[in-house]
Amino acid sequence: MGNLKGLTTKRLLPDSLQRLLPRRFDRWKIHSKIVLPCLAMTIFLNTLYGIFWGRFSFKRSKFIISKPVAVYSILVGSSFAVYYVLQVYEEFNSGRITSRDTIKIYCYMNVCICLLNYVTQWAITGPVVRFQNSVPLFPVANELDVSMMMVWRALLHCGLKMMVCPLIVYVTLVLYQHRAHPDMEWTIIASIRTMLPLIISNQVNNCFFGGLVIANLIVAGINRRIRCIVSEANMLQTPLQMALQKPYYRMQRFCELADSLDELALKYVVTASCSKGYLRFTDWSMIVSMVMNLIGITVGFYNQYLAIADYYINEEEPYDLYQAIVHLVFLSVPFMELILVSRISSQMLQETKTTGDILQRIDLQHADVRFKQVVDSFWLQVSTLDYKLMPLGLLELNSSLVNTVFSAVTGFLLILIQSDLTLRFSLK
Repeated sequence: MGNLKGLTTKRLLPDSLQRLLPRRFDRWKIHSKIVLPCLAMTIFLNTLYGIFWGRFSFKRSKFIISKPVAVYSILVGSSFAVYYVLQVYEEFNSGRITSRDTIKIYCYMNVCICLLNYVTQWAITGPVVRFQNSVPLFPVANELDVSMMMVWRALLHCGLKMMVCPLIVYVTLVLYQHRAHPDMEWTIIASIRTMLPLIISNQVNNCFFGGLVIANLIVAGINRRIRCIVSEANMLQTPLQMALQKPYYRMQRFCELADSLDELALKYVVTASCSKGYLRFTDWSMIVSMVMNLIGITVGFYNQYLAIADYYINEEEPYDLYQAIVHLVFLSVPFMELILVSRISSQMLQETKTTGDILQRIDLQHADVRFKQVVDSFWLQVSTLDYKLMPLGLLELNSSLVNTVFSAVTGFLLILIQSDLTLRFSLK
């Protein structure tokens, strides 16, 4: 780690200013050792689940559409659709699906999301491949460094979203199966059959989530570099520095700072535009997933209300507290995923706004003409980019996302509960 520490800072700042920088955390490069394994794992899972028709050609050094992979994906998607559609049809005809079975309803709703993901992702394979080839991910990431704390936080968010949430769902399903169907043996095949729709339905959203995490780290690295440039630019314009340094030296330093700031402006525009551009490939999956989660959470809490009302009002059947706790844990997973998406989106929006705020701190009174032009151009790009994440233009991904979903669930529950109570007391 010692050879990676402060490379960019040492090039930009004099020794006197380097002593003012915080040294609490080491710096990590966002290079191929971090990004490449995550990218390879994502492409492998997309190919394994039959979502992505492309592959990386080492001979051409770019992504291409592969016919064998396309045939494999069609077989996987068709087999998935036939198996689960027939299973839903059989359980519906036999009456094994009831409105009180929250977990089974939620699992089968995710089957619909999987089918939508297969159709939409297959239809946009060409644009996705062209987009992947146009993103300069490694050239941008290799030249930036971020704090080790931010890297660990990003890995923690990804681990929660892609590993902890499915693990909670799996444990909840095992507990539910043993309680609801104690006569049936819970085997590995049964667990895979139940978990597969939940995993595949989240795969496309996980791709966007991982891309947004990487974009957030890159923009954070850009902002750190800009802060160093702002510190030196303002220091060069102090009366003491202007008296000690010759005009030629100051002009040379301002030109070097302008070159660095110009490169950062290009990286910022590429990162922001690519993170926004990738949303159009996942917006349908994201919106439908939110709608299904909204319906599933509403149905789950309404079923809990019905169980309580049947016990305390109608005195029909005993209230199963164990089953209620299992359902609540299961329903908490969609909320946890929404919180993670809302948190990362908010951090990305905050970082993009921070870039403009940092640029406004630059004192341009005695700066070089070219440096003034670069700062004005960079700030104009930041202000006109209007960075927002709005899938299908319907719902903005920010800190208010959880409140919006919670308000919708609460509103629907109030309507349903009021209607049910009116019906119950009218029959007495």
